[in-house]
Amino acid sequence: MANLAEAIQRLVDIALGIDAVEMVIQLVATILLILVVKHFFWEKITAFIEARREIMESELTEATERNEEARVLKEEAEESFDKVKLEAKQILEDAKTRGEDNRREIIAKAKDEATNIKKSAQKDLAQEIEVARSHMRNEIISVATLLAEKVIAKEIDEATYNRLIDETIKEVQNQ
Repeated sequence: MANLAEAIQRLVDIALGIDAVEMVIQLVATILLILVVKHFFWEKITAFIEARREIMESELTEATERNEEARVLKEEAEESFDKVKLEAKQILEDAKTRGEDNRREIIAKAKDEATNIKKSAQKDLAQEIEVARSHMRNEIISVATLLAEKVIAKEIDEATYNRLIDETIKEVQNQ
C-alpha cells in the first residue's frame, strides 16, 4: 500500500506538477474560507443579491408598464388623428356642399333678377312705344288739322297741294 501511495504521489507530481500536501492545504483553506464567508457574510451577500434582483424586477415591471402605457397612448393618438382626419374631411365636404348651394342660390337669384330686369325693360319699352304712338297720333292729327286748315283757306291745285304738304312736313319737323 505504501508503494501504491508513493506511485499515486509520483503520478500526481508528474501529471500536475503539484505537491499533494500543498493541494490538501489549499483545499482545506478554500473550505475554511467558504465556511467563514458563509458564517459571517452569506446573509449580507444573499440580501444584496435579493435586493438587486427585486430592483431589477421592479425596473423591468416599470419598463413593461411604461411600454404598455406608451403603446396605449400611441393607439389613442392614432385614433385621435384618424378622428381629426375624418372631421377635417367632413368639414371640407360640408364647406364644398355649402359653397355649391351658395353658387346655385346666387345663380338662381341672378336669373330671377335678370328675368325681372327683362320684364321691366319690356314693360318700359311697351310704355315708350305707347307714348311714341300717342305722340305720333297727336302729330298726325296736328298735320291733318294743319292740312285741313290750309285746304280750307285756299283752293288748291296739285302743285299747291304738294307745296302745302312740304310746308306741313317742315312745320312738323320744327316742332
